[in-house]
Amino acid sequence: MNTPLPDEFESLAALHALGLLEGPQAHEFEAQAADGEAKTQALRYRQTAADLLEVASPRQPPPSLRERLLARLPGGGKPAAPPGEIDLGPGILLVRGQQKPWEETGIPGIRRKTLHFDAGRNYASNLVSMAAGSVYPRHWHSDIEELYLLSGQVRLNGHLLDVGDYCRAEPGSVHEDVVAASDCVFIALASANNEFRRPAADAR
Repeated sequence: MNTPLPDEFESLAALHALGLLEGPQAHEFEAQAADGEAKTQALRYRQTAADLLEVASPRQPPPSLRERLLARLPGGGKPAAPPGEIDLGPGILLVRGQQKPWEETGIPGIRRKTLHFDAGRNYASNLVSMAAGSVYPRHWHSDIEELYLLSGQVRLNGHLLDVGDYCRAEPGSVHEDVVAASDCVFIALASANNEFRRPAADAR
């Protein structure tokens, strides 16, 4: 006797047959249903959906159907939240900075924690750590950039910023090399479209 497939797979099979499974969930399901009993079950759901289309008038499944089926899955069908991120309800995100891992930026001595990324604007809210003596190269701003220093000191465009200091750069402006005068941490709101720019004397 074949072992019954779990309810989770059946819910995914129904969504897939109706064309309501999207993105990574669709690819993961198709990999699971590549052979064996899983493949047979998936084909059965697709055949049932096709049979229904032959006898019923074409009609778009209501959006609520997808939500109801996804709600049957562990975690409501939602992907696991990144470490430190908590959904507090529609439109509200809590990020526990201590639980977010530091990421290397590729620039020696500089790391970041991405607190939020706006894909539509290509804009990020970052917590940035610079080791003493590290340098963030001269760069041009495609959007507003805001820095707020939480600890340490950093030298920017000839001025020494201390704890509590804030710098705002307008689109089209240029920051010269940003140099950490000591180990420091700051919040940076900046566009991912910013560009590194060599000084004019070096560009020749």
